[in-house]
Order: sequence, then structure tokens, then C-alpha cells
Amino acid sequence: MNDNAFTTFGNVLKNERVKRGWTRIELYIKVNQLSSKKDQIISVESLARWENGKKLPRIEATFALAKVYKKPELINLRIQAIELKRKMVG
Repeated sequence: MNDNAFTTFGNVLKNERVKRGWTRIELYIKVNQLSSKKDQIISVESLARWENGKKLPRIEATFALAKVYKKPELINLRIQAIELKRKMVG
């Protein structure tokens, strides 16, 4: 589903990555290096879906992205997207 709230979140993610000159693979590596268990936090495919406004990341992935980007406001933006989606459905 591609709605406005998801698209806004996705645009912020993509703009932050592009602003830093990172590819999706570079961001994938940076985020997954945060995993203490060496588990994958995100995938390149998921990142593409998020940036294209098709889905929102899990909260753990959002925390990791916020840390890598040094943008804690990503967490609130994700929450707002979910709340807007609920209002539209409900």
C-alpha cells in the first residue's frame, strides 16, 4: 500500500541517504553493523520498499536507522505515519 504517510517517511529516509552520498548497500552495511548478535536488522530489499513508501520498517529497524542517521525524529515520523494510517482505515 502506498499512502501519503508512508511516502513521506520513505522520502525522508531516501533524502538522508542520498544527502550522505550512500548507496542502499552502504546503508545496509552501516545499519547491520549495529546488531550485537550479528543478525540482519534490515535488508536492501526492505530498504527499497521503505524508501518507495510501500511499507514502514519495524521499530527495531527504525531505531537503527535513526542512530545511523543521527536523526531521532525518524521514530516520531514512523509513529505519525502509523497513526495517520489507522485514522484512514478506521
